[in-house]
Amino acid sequence: MQHPKQAFPPARKNRTPKKQKPDSLSVFEISKLGKAGRSDGQHALPKQDENGAWISPHLQKETNTYNELCVLAWGELQEAHENDHKEINRLCQEIPRLEKQLTDCRESAPSLTDLSVRIKGEEKLSEHIVRKRRQREFEKNNAGYFRKLRQLEDSLEQNYRHLSELQSVVQAAENTTRLQCEQARSHTLQRIPVYWNNVLRVHPKFKIIPPVPKISLESNAEAEYFAQNKSIQSEAARLLSRGAGISKNSDRTEEDYVSEQKN
Repeated sequence: MQHPKQAFPPARKNRTPKKQKPDSLSVFEISKLGKAGRSDGQHALPKQDENGAWISPHLQKETNTYNELCVLAWGELQEAHENDHKEINRLCQEIPRLEKQLTDCRESAPSLTDLSVRIKGEEKLSEHIVRKRRQREFEKNNAGYFRKLRQLEDSLEQNYRHLSELQSVVQAAENTTRLQCEQARSHTLQRIPVYWNNVLRVHPKFKIIPPVPKISLESNAEAEYFAQNKSIQSEAARLLSRGAGISKNSDRTEEDYVSEQKN
């Protein structure tokens, strides 16, 4: 019996959130940053270090806060999808095992008998009817084989589908987390100039202090997250890249098998 063809990859879709503009600074933030900037400027902060960079405890706090937010966001993502990563890892081991079983099953396929053979009482039947009878007999005699073949094909397709679904869910969550960090970065880059402009108003070295702060906002949180899951993600991507043909194989019927054998 032919199974209805199903789409692959899965029907379940996950939308990646659209990039949004960072929230504008509130009046409270602007006031607080202005106060911090004037206070630091009066105390000759920021100061120039041995590398020529102008730093202050407040600027370090801003950069540290951004990094801590990224670490927290990617850490929560790892924790929230820990079971998904484990399931993806399991599927990456299960799929090759099923593929090996399916290959062995196909290699042990029963030999197709001569479909043109007539038995007593069929002398007057057309060749087409005779071949159809022999084909039905072949399918009935090897029903167990075709049942096992179908079960392996269906199981393999279901595992591929499940893997694709999990990958979609995890990747959508990763994109959301990345967007959150980008928005935090943009917000921090809005905060620093407010602080800096107020510093310039009262800093004793206002003539040599740069008019624009040179701040590098960096975080290794995302790289560390992907380093933890690199092997799993690579194997999952490799399997899914070749999994598109699985659904086609699962639609094969006993008649298709007989037709292939004849050809």
